[in-house]
Amino acid sequence: MADPKRLGQRDAYRLGQLRAPDSPPPRRPTPHRPSFASRPPRGSLIRWLAACAAAAALLGLGARFGLWYLPFVAGLAAGAARWRVRTALALVVVAVAVGWGAALWWPVLTGAPEGATARAIAALAGLPPYAGVGVAGTLLVGILPGVAAVWLARALTYRLR
Repeated sequence: MADPKRLGQRDAYRLGQLRAPDSPPPRRPTPHRPSFASRPPRGSLIRWLAACAAAAALLGLGARFGLWYLPFVAGLAAGAARWRVRTALALVVVAVAVGWGAALWWPVLTGAPEGATARAIAALAGLPPYAGVGVAGTLLVGILPGVAAVWLARALTYRLR
């Protein structure tokens, strides 16, 4: 201690400072000001709609052939893309709802026994015994892995953006 009069005073010991004594003090960061104003979109609506239609078609075909894990794969792809989180989530939710919904409703509407199966599953789950309730529950089961995969892909590719 060079100056005994500073003993006990503020900044007398320089504890926790990793700068040289002659360097200027670091600038304080500017505070973040949240805003509810809309930002300009990053991509075009046409590209999003094309990606949504392609994903819905692939998910519908996959559902017909029993590839139940495709919503997770679609969520990983959408989460790794350079879209905002809400855009990627909207893509996955709409694509799964349209793709799986078409694959599930088509047999129900044509009178195939899947309608009776959907009613039985809804009744066994303690829900109203309607085919629409069973299909809606199945769509929810398909949407949840897609949403979780978007979160996982965003967390894994955070530093790459």
